[in-house]
Parts: sequence; structure tokens; C-alpha cells
Amino acid sequence: MYTFKVNNKKYESADSKINGSQILKIAGLQPETDYELLIKVNEKGFEPVELTEVIDLESPGIEGFTASPYEHIIIYVDDEPIEVEECIMTPTEILIAAGKKPEGYYLKQIVGHNEIGYKNDREHKIAIKNGLRFTTCKLEPATVS
Repeated sequence: MYTFKVNNKKYESADSKINGSQILKIAGLQPETDYELLIKVNEKGFEPVELTEVIDLESPGIEGFTASPYEHIIIYVDDEPIEVEECIMTPTEILIAAGKKPEGYYLKQIVGHNEIGYKNDREHKIAIKNGLRFTTCKLEPATVS
């Protein structure tokens, strides 16, 4: 397996040679055409990666990638719209963006008629897309016996 980073989060590919589109798909950023992908070439610089451009993950100096949406993304937390610029966020980061203290809340993602709870996985990587819906839930205070 070949590892690479997108926005400082690690991902893996079975192939050493993958294109920009595949990198975004592996990171859960779809449709890929909504995101700009940049490769870090040194401490101070990035270069754009086209969706069809092939990158060899075995090449020396591959430090990682940065992806950002071409425009701001709107997500909803407790039915309130929140504009975000990140394309990968954790439940903790979403709570902070919504103005909630992560110590007192956890997040549930609403997908159709289903819910995904992040109570015990607060650092899970969520690919952010326009229109995602979340609800906040109060954490119960821990009891000491």
C-alpha cells in the first residue's frame, strides 16, 4: 500500500501511480470537478494537479496534497446553514464551526432516513459536500460511582 496525505489526513492506494481524480475519490471528495487539487512541492510551494494527471506516489518528494472546493460549501447543523471552506472536517471541527463546545455535544449526520452518530469517533474524517445535514446532541454528564 502507498500512503499519501490530503489536507494533512492520511489515505492509502494499492497503486503507486494514480491520477488527480483518484486522489480526490479516495479522500471522499466528489464530484472531483468541484475541487482544486494541489501537490506540495516544497515547504513554501504548491503546484496544481489536473484530474487526469498521473502522480507516482513512489517519487521522492511527494509530501502530500491540498484540496479545496472551488466555492464555499454550505452544510446544515440543527437546520442552520453554515458556510465552510474545508472539504474534510471532523465532527469536532463541525461543532466548533457551528459555535458549539465539543466538550458538551456530539454530532449525528442525517443521511436520508438514517443517522450516523459520531459520539465515540469525534476525529472521524468526513468528506464535506454541499447540503450535508447534522444535528447536535448533548452529552450526558459522566457519573462517578
